[in-house]
Order: sequence, then structure tokens, then C-alpha cells
Amino acid sequence: MAPLATRVLSFMGMLARGVAAAGVCLCLCGLAPVRPVPPAPVVDVKPTEILPVDQIVPGMKGYGVTDLGDGQGVQRFDVEIIGLLKRYAPRQDLVLGRVSGAGLENAGIIAGMSGSPIYVEGKLVGALAYGWPFSKDPICGITPIQSMLDIRHVPAGPPVPIGGSTGSATSTSALLSALAAGRFSDRLESLLAPLRLPAAGEATPLPLPVSFGGTSAPGELFSRVAQAAGWMAVPSGASGASAEPSSSSGTMRPGSAIAAQLLSGDMDLSATGTVTWVEGNSVLAFGHPFLSMGPVSMPMARAEVLTVLPSVYRSFKFAATGPVLGSISQDRSTGILGMFGARAPMVPITVRISSDQVPMQTYHFQAVHNPMLTPILAAVAIDNVVTTLEKRAGERTLVWKSAIHTTDRDIQWNSVFSGMTAREEAVASLALLTNYLMANEFRDLTITGIDVEIAHSDRLQNARIVHVEAQKERVRAGEDVPIWVDVVDFRGSSRRVVMNLKVPADTPPGPLTVFVGDGSAATAYDLGLLPSDPHSLDQVLDFIARIRPPNSLNLLAYRKSPGAVVVGDTLPALPPSLIAILRDRGPGEQATPDLSYVRLQSESIEQAIPVTGSARLRVDVEPKIW
Repeated sequence: MAPLATRVLSFMGMLARGVAAAGVCLCLCGLAPVRPVPPAPVVDVKPTEILPVDQIVPGMKGYGVTDLGDGQGVQRFDVEIIGLLKRYAPRQDLVLGRVSGAGLENAGIIAGMSGSPIYVEGKLVGALAYGWPFSKDPICGITPIQSMLDIRHVPAGPPVPIGGSTGSATSTSALLSALAAGRFSDRLESLLAPLRLPAAGEATPLPLPVSFGGTSAPGELFSRVAQAAGWMAVPSGASGASAEPSSSSGTMRPGSAIAAQLLSGDMDLSATGTVTWVEGNSVLAFGHPFLSMGPVSMPMARAEVLTVLPSVYRSFKFAATGPVLGSISQDRSTGILGMFGARAPMVPITVRISSDQVPMQTYHFQAVHNPMLTPILAAVAIDNVVTTLEKRAGERTLVWKSAIHTTDRDIQWNSVFSGMTAREEAVASLALLTNYLMANEFRDLTITGIDVEIAHSDRLQNARIVHVEAQKERVRAGEDVPIWVDVVDFRGSSRRVVMNLKVPADTPPGPLTVFVGDGSAATAYDLGLLPSDPHSLDQVLDFIARIRPPNSLNLLAYRKSPGAVVVGDTLPALPPSLIAILRDRGPGEQATPDLSYVRLQSESIEQAIPVTGSARLRVDVEPKIW
């Protein structure tokens, strides 16, 4: 069996589920293979005139152009105007048309035709862009060209962070809660909410075939993203794409295939549509939103259509991503706007993974720099690496080390994830943290790179703390006290780890509270005694640094001393007079959280596997003898 046919058959089941869940149009065709008659070569017509919607009447006949592959390039098909839906959207009309020719009577409206220009009387009417679920006729919705041309006059601007208006950005409280609890996957759905399609029953944009290359099959997370956004997942690859944008449109013309590239490198993720209008260095395409994100910056690439797969679910174009031509700057309700020669900033992602059977392997990706997309794309890339190299389901242990590089500082996020949902929790944790940093409520923060290192094991690995003992219960200030920590490995032998309690020389006489435990228990205990109330991004990042990974043994020491948290800063060991002032702030003033302890020591020793268990000891500091 030919390689293309093998890949097609392996993805038919996935396409069935994705299209049904997204509620996109199904163009039913016969079960027999469709053999379209090769059309006549297209005359390279570039009409400069447009046909206003108020001059369109039912029965008008025209044609459209689109790239249908098979080495024939841009081909022509016939269009008959059915009518006009006035005020289909605020200040927007929609032209209805029926298409024929080029095999479309049987294949129906093809995913990837979005943006195909429609001409009547030699004038440009608009772009084929919409369809209806379960349509038995190849009827389409055409976005008037006037609405698309208006995109060119929208002021350019940086991508807008997804913030409080959508509720999709991770809030400070949600992030702190997830980090403290160690659960992330149930919050991932909020990041996908802005991608979701309109309610069932509305006319929906034609699904964009999103080609993925560099992996044998998409992971579960990508399938969730594609379902939410209404994408049609199509296996593909790159056609020798160059990362350097070209300053010329070259042979790009109305009807040519064009791609919005989301992810490049060892995995390619690109949405394919059709060019509607080319003028100078600007290009209009799709005729409907890609993600409806307004101002954006993502690579615009040429797409090479290989062929069309007629399907009873939805016919679609097989396409490979070609060289980068420029950057997409607007993603609006009536289409996308791109500029030839412009460069889109990208976020480099490096993933290193090893396991019991596989030595360290390294993968490199480039993701679109965007508060909504970068977190999701990073998670998709890492999820696909894990599912490609390791098993897709079952229990596992992931020792996770990651660093998010920013223009201000590097944020370390290390943890261990075990159990049936270890993979989902791990990638979701990085997505939530990255989303928070890029769309935080305090100030702009530019992500310059993401590094992830994963040690994968098919076994559930853990150890238990079974005994903790201080070698001295009464000490003097300035002394070191060995703390014995006995650990039993899972189905293994016991071992002893020695940690040292260092009593500061200026410690006053009195009891010390010593806590020894795993990372999760130590984090919870420390936050209980010294609560965090961040009022700035730096304070949030300091909180993240207090999260201790589960594969660590931790020793914390405290003594009683009054203090307070003022505007997010911890002020320990305050004099009683100042404590009284902070407590009596007057009516309408925000209360100041009280502190009862000051931390004297925080020590952490990394372990090869996760550890559970904790113990609390009391050590008394005796008065000095002069």
C-alpha cells in the first residue's frame, strides 16, 4: 500500500470524531472513489474591480479559483449566486452560492478552500468561507470583499493578552492554588475556551485543515485543541521550508494555498487556507477568522497542496508547509491580513527526554509568541514528544525540570508527576505557568525561551520517610545538629539521609520547630506559617521559587517571633509597637496578615524518585553561658 494511503486510512477514525464534535459541515458523497475530470488551465485573471453586494442578484453565474493539488496548481470551478443574507453579522452581509465543476459536485466544499476568490462578471465578489453542517448540496457562504478590505485599515498593534474580559488568562489566585495543590489538568480547559466554535446551528467557518508533521499521530492534547478550534487534523510534513521570510510575493496569487504556521522545527503545525487578494506587500486570505484574535504576529508561509481526499465526512486538502513568506498581522472576523517580508517573533522550545530504555534525546521547536497560543503550543509539542517516544496511557513517573526564560529572570519549575495522569498534569503545569507569565495582571513580561528536561519511567517510583531523629534535643546558638532521616524505597531497601540543622549564632533561648518532609508537605507547612500575599509579579515569582519538588527531602526550622505581611512583603521579627500599629489600620484599610514565626533555615536535597512523609521535631536552644 502506498505511504499516503496508509496514513490516510490510519487517520479516518480520528477525523470522524473531530468533525462530529466540532459541528462542522459534512458534505456527503458516494462511497465510490471520486474521479474528477481534469479542468482546463486557469487563465491568470487579476481583476482590479469589485462587485458590491448591492449589485448581486440571484442567478448570477461566475467562477472561483483554488489550488486542488495533483500537480495542476490553481484550478477553476463554477459558482451560481443563490442570494444574499443581509446583516448576517453586525454590518456584514453573506452571499450564498452553489459551486460545481472540478469534482466539487461529489467532493463538496473542501476544507482548505477558505479564502478562495469568487468572481462574477469579471469582478471580485468575495471569498468562499462558510458552510452548514450536514449539507447535501455544495452550498457555500461568501464573505464580501469589501468586508475583507476593511481589515487593511485596522491599526497595527501588538498581540492583545487574553485577560479578565474573557476569563481565560490564569489568575494569580488560580496559579497559586494549582501550584500549592499540585493539580493542573482540570484548569487547562480555561485556556482552550477562547478557541471554541459558535453554538451548534449557526453557520460556521469552513474547518481549516491543520497539518501536523514530525509525529506519527497527534497526541491527546492536540486532539482537544483541534476539537475546540474546529480544526481538521491532517497528517503532513514540511516541503523544505525556510525560516527566513521573503520580501516578495513571488508566484503567490489569488487561489494559491497559504499557511498560518503555529509551530515549526521538529514538529510542524500549520493551518492551510487560500489567498483571496494580493496587492503590493499585503495579502488577504481565509474570508473568516483563524482564531479571531485581532492583532497577531505569526509566520505566513506558502503551502503546497499535494492532493484532495474526497470523504464522506469532509473532503480536505493534503498540504505541506513551504517557505516562510512574511507575517500575519491581523486575524479578524472576515479574514486574515499578512505582509510579505515581515518577521514574526517566535519562542524557542527545547525538550530533552530520557527513560529506562531510551537514552537522552533532544527536540527543538519554535512556537508563535502569543499569550494564548504559546502555552498551548508548548504543551502540545511536549505532549507529542512523550506520546511518540513512550506509551500513550498507563501509570508512569515523570521527573520534570523546566526553565522559562524571560527578559527579567529565569523561572525554574521542577516537579515530579506520578500515576495515570502524570503526562497530562506535567504539560498542563507548564501551560498554566507560561500563560500566567505572558498575561499576568501586573506588567508585560516577554518569554525568550523554554527548556524542559524529562526523565520518564514506566514504573510508579516513590519512597517513604519512616523515621526522623535529631541527634540532640538541647543545643546552643551557633551549633549544628545532625538530623537522621530514614527512607524506604518502593519495593527496595532502606537508607539513611543525614541533614544538618544549623542554629544561627544570634538565636535567642527558646524552642525551635523543625519540620522534615517531602516537597509537597514542606511547601504546605511553610505556606501555613508564612503565608504569601503577592502584590507584584516579582512577589509571585518569589512564591513560585518556594514550591519544593516532590522528589526532595526538606528541612525547615522556625522560631516564634511576631511579624506581618505588608503589601506582599514578609516582615518578620517586628517590635510589639509596630505590630500594634499595623493591626490598628482604621476603618476601610486592608487588614495586614499576622505572622507568628520567623524561618531560620530552609534546606532541600534532591532525590532520584518522589518521596512522601513528614515529621515535626522540637529542639530547645539553651541560654549562653558566659
